[in-house]
Amino acid sequence: MDYDYLSKIRANLTLYSKKKTANLLDGGFRSIFRGRSLDFDDLREYTYGDNVRDIDWKSSSKTGKTLVRRYIAERKHNILLVGDSGLKMIADTDAGEPKEKLAVLTLGSLGYLANRHGDDFALLMNRGSGMDFSFFKSGEVHFERIVRRYETSIGQEPKRNLGDLLDYVSEHFRRRMLIFVITDMEGISHVDDRVLKKLTVQSDVLFLTISDAYLTGDVAYDVEMRDYEPDFLQQSKRLSRLERSERRVRQNLFETLCKRYDVGLAEIRRESEIIDRIAELMEERSRS
Repeated sequence: MDYDYLSKIRANLTLYSKKKTANLLDGGFRSIFRGRSLDFDDLREYTYGDNVRDIDWKSSSKTGKTLVRRYIAERKHNILLVGDSGLKMIADTDAGEPKEKLAVLTLGSLGYLANRHGDDFALLMNRGSGMDFSFFKSGEVHFERIVRRYETSIGQEPKRNLGDLLDYVSEHFRRRMLIFVITDMEGISHVDDRVLKKLTVQSDVLFLTISDAYLTGDVAYDVEMRDYEPDFLQQSKRLSRLERSERRVRQNLFETLCKRYDVGLAEIRRESEIIDRIAELMEERSRS
């Protein structure tokens, strides 16, 4: 594992904590969960992904059903980190920085914050061999493991796209969650009205998109062909106008969709922007 990622995550957040705006991160996850009582106490039937530590074995033996103590699970909010993957994630941003690096640092920063706040968090992503899910837990070891899992599989070409992954969440997760989705321009093209409507029935959803380099940029590299784009494409003014127009259309469509279902959205172009974008996204959500 590249332990440099872990040291950078801790260093970035330690540095940010010295700013006056650090309160945007303090208790940030809790402020997003509106209308929830920390004193609520009852039992519900076990669902996929629940932590076995929350099972009430005495009540379960009496009823014949596996029951979970909800007040413990609710105090430890459930943070689901959905990480997009594939060859597209090893390209560059339009600021010339590696998308893979920004994606891992973004996901790691969210996991670090969730762990610092005492919440349970899990990672869901696509590997080349299929879907990969880590159960909801907390702790330093769990945090390091999910960063490593995402780092080692981010470049593998998945069998399913991001839309399929989110559809799986809407069909199989029956708990209230705060869902952070780390993706890019191609990823959001697979997210439609139907899946966002289902996801936002009981969960808060926030997208952090990693920007993409332009095909008509100074140096454009095709990750599938493993070669740089020819000069006649990079220098075509007509192609550049078409590309920028198409991006604006896609972005506007997704922004409209996010507003319709009260979904948070922020874009990251540089490593230096990661913590600010997360903080701003949390602040915006806590005010809505």
